[in-house]
Amino acid sequence: MRIDNEGMRRVLNRYIQQQCEMARVKDSRDDKSCAKKSEEETQSDRVTLSDQALQLRQALKELEAAAEARQEKVESIRKDLESGRYEVTGAMVAKKLLKP
Repeated sequence: MRIDNEGMRRVLNRYIQQQCEMARVKDSRDDKSCAKKSEEETQSDRVTLSDQALQLRQALKELEAAAEARQEKVESIRKDLESGRYEVTGAMVAKKLLKP
């Protein structure tokens, strides 16, 4: 999942709106002051990621890199098949089947 600045800003704005709605219901405050406050808070809010989130982001990057490398291998084999240069022996198949 990719979260960019615009997406995060929309999520934060929606969260602030919900908090304002809850406060308005609870305290019967003026909605205009709350909306104005939400704009100011959006500019100064910060998001920090937990260690787990950072590890997940790193794992996703590595997975994407592996998928890209795998795609290159698939393309290489496809070209070899089309040109007739790809050869597989029975020993190669047996080795792969018996590999844990």
